[in-house]
Amino acid sequence: MVEYPDSIVITVKAAATQVNGDWVSGSDTDYTFDCRIEPNGEGNKIAGADGALIDFDFMCYMPQTTTIITSGSAFVVTSLNNGTITGDVKRASNGQLNSRLWL
Repeated sequence: MVEYPDSIVITVKAAATQVNGDWVSGSDTDYTFDCRIEPNGEGNKIAGADGALIDFDFMCYMPQTTTIITSGSAFVVTSLNNGTITGDVKRASNGQLNSRLWL
C-alpha cells in the first residue's frame, strides 16, 4: 500500500510589490507534491478568516513541508481514484507530522 498515491501541483502567486513607485505583479511558482486526497463525505465545513463557514470537497494529506501555500492558490490533483481535479485551496496547514490542504 502506498501512503501518497496521488499527485498535486499548486500554483502560488507572490504578492505584488512596489519598485521605484510602480506596482509589479508577483510571479507564479509551481510546487509539486505526492499526496493522498480523501473526499469530504460528511459535509464538514471550515471557518474562513472572517469566521464564515466554507464548504470543501477534499482533504489532501502530504508529507510535511515548510512551503507556505496561501488560500486561493490554484491546484491540479491527479488522483488514482478520483481522476483529475482542479480548483482553489481553501486552507493549508503545515503540521508537526504532515501537511494538509482543504480543497
